[in-house]
Amino acid sequence: MAASVAKSRGLAGLLVQAALVVIVLALPLALDPYGYPLFVATQLGVYVIAAIGLNLLAGYAGQVSLGHGAFIAIGAYATALLTVDQGWSFWLAALAGVALSALMGVLMALPSFRLSTWYFAFITLAFAQVFEKMIVEWRGLTKGFAGVVGVQPPSVFGHVLEPAGVYWLVAIIAIIGFWLVNNLVRSRFGRGFVAVRDAPAAAQAAGASPARLKLLAFVIAACFAGVAGAFFAVQKTVVTPDDFTAEFSIFFLLTVVLGGLGTRWGPVVGALVFFLVPELLTGLESWRMMVYGAALLALMLFAPHGLVGAARSLFDRLRPKQAGQTTQPAETVQPQGAHVERPAISGLSLEVKDLRKSFGGVVALGGVDLSVAPGTCAAIVGPNGSGKTTLLNVVGAYYRRDAGAVLLGGRETKGLSPQQIAGEGLGRTFQTPRLLGELTVLDNVLLGAFRRERASLPGTMLRLPGAMAEAERLRAEAMELLAFVGVADRADDLASETPHGHQRLVEIARALMGGARLIMLDEPAAGLSMTELDRLEQLIRRILALGATVVIVEHHLDLVASIASHVTVLDRGVVLASGAPQAVFADAAVMAAYMGERALNEQASDQLSDEAAGEVARPRPVPAKGA
Repeated sequence: MAASVAKSRGLAGLLVQAALVVIVLALPLALDPYGYPLFVATQLGVYVIAAIGLNLLAGYAGQVSLGHGAFIAIGAYATALLTVDQGWSFWLAALAGVALSALMGVLMALPSFRLSTWYFAFITLAFAQVFEKMIVEWRGLTKGFAGVVGVQPPSVFGHVLEPAGVYWLVAIIAIIGFWLVNNLVRSRFGRGFVAVRDAPAAAQAAGASPARLKLLAFVIAACFAGVAGAFFAVQKTVVTPDDFTAEFSIFFLLTVVLGGLGTRWGPVVGALVFFLVPELLTGLESWRMMVYGAALLALMLFAPHGLVGAARSLFDRLRPKQAGQTTQPAETVQPQGAHVERPAISGLSLEVKDLRKSFGGVVALGGVDLSVAPGTCAAIVGPNGSGKTTLLNVVGAYYRRDAGAVLLGGRETKGLSPQQIAGEGLGRTFQTPRLLGELTVLDNVLLGAFRRERASLPGTMLRLPGAMAEAERLRAEAMELLAFVGVADRADDLASETPHGHQRLVEIARALMGGARLIMLDEPAAGLSMTELDRLEQLIRRILALGATVVIVEHHLDLVASIASHVTVLDRGVVLASGAPQAVFADAAVMAAYMGERALNEQASDQLSDEAAGEVARPRPVPAKGA
């Protein structure tokens, strides 16, 4: 039933999109071919192309840029100068403009690897201002304020395009660009972008490189801006520095934010509303920035997810629920996954030797040794602040070690990045679940396969048969893993709307999806009910039965005693005890670390008192006769 409903909705969505394409392409037939409305419509299409790229960068990859107008200026000036001064064809000049914009995108991406989002935004704004001054002062090349005049429209099959032809060309490129980016954000690259934005550690655990994904997003956004700049020059026929002020860059960010940052239709709706409406209402032209500011304030108060987000929320509230649709509590879900067959896993060994890590003057790990055999479960326990999570982070290379060795499967991992170590077969969950709340549960599991996917970027964007076949195969595998962990019924739910206990199971499924042979579980039982705790124990036993290695950090000692074959107790960054669970938990030093010396002394005192009381109350033996 749910599948048929989803299919009908998808068909309806395709029909609506097809109708919109027809309307857009038929627009010149209803307008004066040389009139101002068609000029405005063409300019709107140019802005949509640029906004689509910025939405990918800021909305999906989370890299806020206030200098996007500079990339458009590069494409516009390159096209104008090469066609007017050098006599190049439009197509070669536009290609050069796109290449220059992409190169500048690479250079602008470099600071984003080290700076936080808003510091980087200020740098991009400064870049836009510097670029504006440069095209004013570099008169020998850019003509200064006089600008470049007489940019000619492109030729197609030897015929120079009329205004209607330019509009159709811009509209077709905007439609194709929308389709390409839509394909991209629904692929492993799109999931990687969202992970870099919302949970970089989860991206690294899945084998994705945040630096490479940021660079990719910058290059694609810059290419879209370069294309928009080329048609900006053609459509206006004159390119001047006044066209590319800092306000021009801010306008594009406002467009995607107000339309709906990180939504497919956000850049289209934003450009339509916040460019076209003031153009049609010419009396508001001088008030444009005030209109933008008022709209931004209103939307931040009443629709923080933009116009598209507000429309979606309204639709969800008004949409009637399907008959028979019910919501079950988390503990009543029946699937346990025990019947789901999974291929065997060749577990990895882990060996840690004299591992040390300090934060300033605080010693987090003071020479930790740990040895885990393949296919076994080892537990790391200890009081809060004893260094358990730090140990996992150092093993996974999220923290750089100060000294010591980490051998994974017998191989030293020093110098490897977290994503490279994930590629060696190390998977993990986090103390607080690191799921991508705006994506479905199924997409969160598919993120784990990022490193395994082989489809190229062009193949993904063009939906080539090989890329589509691989995507379908991995989707089926992800569904099998959701069934294995027992939450297949949540596959289409948003991760943010999934119960806490199920989120922890989804993280485990994501690690298995990545081909993990050693899984580090960081307090997986935290916040679980007794029923969910039982399900977690059963799941870990099934994972061990497949042959995987499990390292678990946990405060539930009953769970640890039940599933672990070896326990290491940490206290203030050093190993307090190590061995079988029964022997370790009976150790007086371990009890002192957990309960404190005073509590332990009180317990011992109470025990002696009880024994003394028992000695007094115990009846003396009666001597045998004749003794």
